[in-house]
Amino acid sequence: MLQNKVQENPDLIQFYKQTFNFFCKRNSYPYKPLLKNKIFPKIELENFVIKLADTKSELKKAQALRYSVFYKEKKAKPTFPQKMMRLDYDKIDKFADHLIVIDKNIKNKIVGTYRLLRGDVASYFGGLYTSSEFDLTNIFNLYNDAQILELGRSCVHKDYRNGITMKLLWRAIAEYIKLYDINILLGCASFPGIDVQKFSNELTYLKSKFSLPDEISVQSLENNNYQIYRKNNIKENDLKTFAKLPPLIKGYLRVGGRISDSFFVDYDFNTIDLCVVVQTKNIDEKYKRKFLN
Repeated sequence: MLQNKVQENPDLIQFYKQTFNFFCKRNSYPYKPLLKNKIFPKIELENFVIKLADTKSELKKAQALRYSVFYKEKKAKPTFPQKMMRLDYDKIDKFADHLIVIDKNIKNKIVGTYRLLRGDVASYFGGLYTSSEFDLTNIFNLYNDAQILELGRSCVHKDYRNGITMKLLWRAIAEYIKLYDINILLGCASFPGIDVQKFSNELTYLKSKFSLPDEISVQSLENNNYQIYRKNNIKENDLKTFAKLPPLIKGYLRVGGRISDSFFVDYDFNTIDLCVVVQTKNIDEKYKRKFLN
């Protein structure tokens, strides 16, 4: 009976295939990359521990947190296997590093996570996630793989969104930058939803104030046939427009990040993505003193 049901249901077939691959087949994408990892220092502050996930259990807890934020809160569209397992995962997870923030007071609960993928690791396994949405040719022409770090899958548990958890994650990212001598950070940062017209002011503001320089300009792989950019400069106060930006984008801009002129509408994740790039030499002095010294 079960066999007949599986044969009649393509979703179940796909679910069982992906579940088997996720839990059992690790030869194609081993959990740890071929390149030798350096020892990342564990950071402890009050009741928090910030570290890299080093067990399958910790990785699954981080993926469960991502699922609760991306799919339950922000209404991304999970695949059938993701929905059944209640995990946000993809092939990149198996060879990336995963920063996790743990609350020791609540049974070592993971309350924040950030996925870190070095360019030299990505080159072994099919490339950076950002390359699936943006043309990074100019960046690859100026920087070698080992100098590049992709930041992604950032999220914080809803009960810990007071700014402290993200500060802890950025402190750990700064340690990672120093450990691997990273020169450029990049990744996708998003507006919620897929209604591009809704964010016309913000997108025009970003394009006019925070565009990437030509030598490292990045273009979306999607044809942006949206009439959303205003021809005239925004008249309202810049600080007011800045305040409306999503927290992650504001965080990147504060440390010295710049934004792609074009965007990518991710219908599965229910987001409007921009490529954010931070050259570590250009990180604001205040943040250098705070995190990189």
